[in-house]
Amino acid sequence: MKDLLSTKLLKVIAIWSLIPSYLLAGGGIGYGLDRWLKTFPYITGIGLLVGFCLAVRDMLRLKQEWHQ
Repeated sequence: MKDLLSTKLLKVIAIWSLIPSYLLAGGGIGYGLDRWLKTFPYITGIGLLVGFCLAVRDMLRLKQEWHQ
């Protein structure tokens, strides 16, 4: 049976879905901590930065895995 989507397209979608999902998770956790500690916007910014760094790390790891 033929696949509906090519494997390459699914890999691209997987890599580029990392950035928004990690940013939402990092920002959401940071925002929750900011509301709890009343320190807005500092921890939200840190959460976004950490989320972005983790997304880039995972993108590079996946790219390296798929090119072996």
